[in-house]
Amino acid sequence: MGIKDNSKINEYIDNICSYVKFKESHKEIKDELFTHIEDIVDENTQRGLSEAESTSEALKRMGDGEAIGKQLNIAHKGTPDWITLLLTIILVNAGVCLMYLMQYKNSYKPNDYLFNHSLLYSAIGTVGVVLLYFFDYSKLEKYSKYIFIGMCLAFTVIFFIGHPKNGSLFITIGAFSFDIKVISLYVFVISLAGIFNNYDWTKKINLVKAAGYLFIPLILMIEVQGLAYCGIYIITFIVLALKSGMKKRYALYIVAFNIICSLFHLIFEPYRTARFISFLDPLSDPTGITYMGAQMYHITHTSGLIGHGFSSNENLLKLPSMESEYVFSFIVHTFGWLGAAVIISIIISFIYRILHISRYVRDSYGRLLISGLISVFIVQFVSNILMNLNLFPIVGVALPFLSYGGSLGLINMLSVGVIMSVYRRRSLSA
Repeated sequence: MGIKDNSKINEYIDNICSYVKFKESHKEIKDELFTHIEDIVDENTQRGLSEAESTSEALKRMGDGEAIGKQLNIAHKGTPDWITLLLTIILVNAGVCLMYLMQYKNSYKPNDYLFNHSLLYSAIGTVGVVLLYFFDYSKLEKYSKYIFIGMCLAFTVIFFIGHPKNGSLFITIGAFSFDIKVISLYVFVISLAGIFNNYDWTKKINLVKAAGYLFIPLILMIEVQGLAYCGIYIITFIVLALKSGMKKRYALYIVAFNIICSLFHLIFEPYRTARFISFLDPLSDPTGITYMGAQMYHITHTSGLIGHGFSSNENLLKLPSMESEYVFSFIVHTFGWLGAAVIISIIISFIYRILHISRYVRDSYGRLLISGLISVFIVQFVSNILMNLNLFPIVGVALPFLSYGGSLGLINMLSVGVIMSVYRRRSLSA
């Protein structure tokens, strides 16, 4: 009779598990306890003890079941990381407040659309975070390839049906509108985490497949003028590939290849070359190619430490899409560099916290998920802020949580929900 059929051992282990509130960890706890007890029983049997004596001695050596159960309950607490949630709530609510200030204090697009929709999307996102927190993220891993293929097919179908205008392609469901390139970016990243978990990079066929996982999404996003999102995807792909065991020289090949492609792209589209160079001297053509850079330059150089408050500013109101790509310029103008420093500090704390909690996740798939999602966040935060400071070329990337954008804001919050789901199960190895 094996130890798993021993009623005395099963009773002992069930008693321990009764003190562990996180029920999803029970199976792993039982397996670990059975293995440990089996080792002690085998050791006692080799010493010449009978099966009954070996079992009694093993349970005695294990210790008091109640004490062990309470210790395991602490170790396997399925609780969220309240600091990450608090930082997320602060950023989301700051974004909603910014939309309110833009509309009612600066007379920017004077209607209720920005504020009301920001409030609505933040409420829906909050519900999404709660639902995803209780969702078992590990169930996604075995469907990762199908999710990737399904997203590619959906993207293609929507592209031909939607007939994108001016490079934009949106899915409209009632009063809600979702940008396909934003949704696809996050879906591709989540699917890559599952595909690359336990990926064998030594096989040549897998290298060929990896090339497909890289270039197919890029081609799709280029078709809807999502060059900025292509850059985010490339960086995230490299991060996930390296963390899953890809050799560093392959990452260098990818970077070199994309640099060459980017140079050819700039050569064959001269206006992009001019746009790329213009950020070096934003005042060289303030009524032409450097118009946006000139406006941001004047805002950042005249706002001072505490900003202009809610007084009108000609340069500020001339910024198109101020509620999305240029919301950081609005922060600098209104609250000055002191307000900008506060926002940047919160963003850095948010990034640091997620990187910190990822170290406690035992499951390799969970760690890859967090790595992929935080990479997307970091690239968006950094590129947007630097762009608003004229330290990076103008790209169509919004500031996560703070910028207006239904699909972007919602999917950012859902991403935090996925991260919280991983953290809730951080003590589980699979």
